[in-house]
Amino acid sequence: MKIIPAIDIIDNQVVRLTQGDYAQKQVYDTDPIGLAKRFQDNGVERLHLVDLSGAKKGEPVHFELFAKIKEETGLIIEAGGGVRKLEHVESLFSSLDIHSDFVMIGSLPFKNQEEFSKIVAAYAKNILLTIDVWGYNIQISGWQENTKVELSNALKDFTSRGLENFLVTQIKKDGMMLGPDFELYKEVMAKFSVRLIASGGVSSVEDLKQLNEIENLYGAILGRAFYENEVSLADVKSLSASFEK
Repeated sequence: MKIIPAIDIIDNQVVRLTQGDYAQKQVYDTDPIGLAKRFQDNGVERLHLVDLSGAKKGEPVHFELFAKIKEETGLIIEAGGGVRKLEHVESLFSSLDIHSDFVMIGSLPFKNQEEFSKIVAAYAKNILLTIDVWGYNIQISGWQENTKVELSNALKDFTSRGLENFLVTQIKKDGMMLGPDFELYKEVMAKFSVRLIASGGVSSVEDLKQLNEIENLYGAILGRAFYENEVSLADVKSLSASFEK
């Protein structure tokens, strides 16, 4: 299992939100490129870059910053935030690597099927579909809208369309430092042959070790636990090495 650190950006600063609430913003770093390099130096192979400014605006804002992180580190990038159109994906891939990197898409398939279908037709292998759930029901639009679509049904549909890469966030756990929803991820991996990344609730080294025990789980997002010093860079380096064995 890969440990994938999250670098969430608002106005070129590294921040974390609690349960997606912009009013509950904490700034942790003012040098996202330097932070990315520190992760690279400690065994990280992939970064989760979220343009929260773009998500709020409805179109990506931090293209240039993401391009610079890619240029400076060469790490695999999964980038998202405000991706609403095919042209947004094309713009991101003007500086990312079509052979290794991913663009994250969340609400679009529930809000604009026509535009989503265009992106799938051109970039299916590069889409990391980010699905936010409260329990098992999918929420969109910054977690404010309940689609009334159940996770398993959505995964059946998306996999039938050739999508392989999914990030599932349990909203109940996100940013709360209460531990991941282990049972949810076990159920998904038992039912589907997908490349799944777990997100939400990682609070300790033990949480990461327990996630690593879930058969075929591809990765786990490391967010607040790192920024609150519950998981150190030394831990990331050690665990990354041991998980790869």
